Amino acid sequence: MRRLVLALAALFAFATAAAAGDSADREIIGFSADGRYFAFEEYGVQDGSGFPYSSIYLIDTTSDSWVAGTPFRVRLDDENATLEAARAQARAAAADALASHAVTEPGRVLLSNPLTEITDPHVAEFITLLFLPAFGDANRLEITEYPLDVKNCPIDFGQTVGFDLVLTDVTGATRTLHHDDRIPASRACPIGYGVSEVIAFDGAPSGEVVLIVLLNVFQIGFEGPDRRFMAIATSVPHPF
Repeated sequence: MRRLVLALAALFAFATAAAAGDSADREIIGFSADGRYFAFEEYGVQDGSGFPYSSIYLIDTTSDSWVAGTPFRVRLDDENATLEAARAQARAAAADALASHAVTEPGRVLLSNPLTEITDPHVAEFITLLFLPAFGDANRLEITEYPLDVKNCPIDFGQTVGFDLVLTDVTGATRTLHHDDRIPASRACPIGYGVSEVIAFDGAPSGEVVLIVLLNVFQIGFEGPDRRFMAIATSVPHPF
């Protein structure tokens, strides 16, 4: 109970401060027909500068890594520029890569935790098939945060943290999907994490369900915590 209270308090603090910070949005672009590749867009308007930006990520789900030459990042350094213009430029930059990797399949959103939902952002449980009502064993994701220093991050805005992400699937098998020994420069100065969405693809040759776990990454921003996204790829057995 104490952990849940602390988690809710942290989420409330992030959500409240995000009104002054920069909370990116996202659009799911989709999977390739074999589930090997997944793409999504992260976009918004920077706090402080007012510059619109868009980043398109293309991920190899078999290696849980960015495809070489990606992501495609656009920022228009003009406060009068529109977000639509930044997004259009990013889509144009990514068009050839999305086409050559045949990203055409939408996938299925299994779980979604908007920042306005009062829940523990560090824990998520879900099934992969639709039943009314839901039954059967659930897959479980759990985030554990821990202090991890990052050079040149301001110390007055909170301790930077890394995280472990552990998956327990429907068979009871437990896997660590992510562990931080250091924080890469691409993540800037993170001070918190939470599960945003779980997206599934069912047509992989392996017969398993390919999953993308989309995480909220809360970073030290100019006017308050900024939200960005981080995708982690894995797979789970079909329940039947």
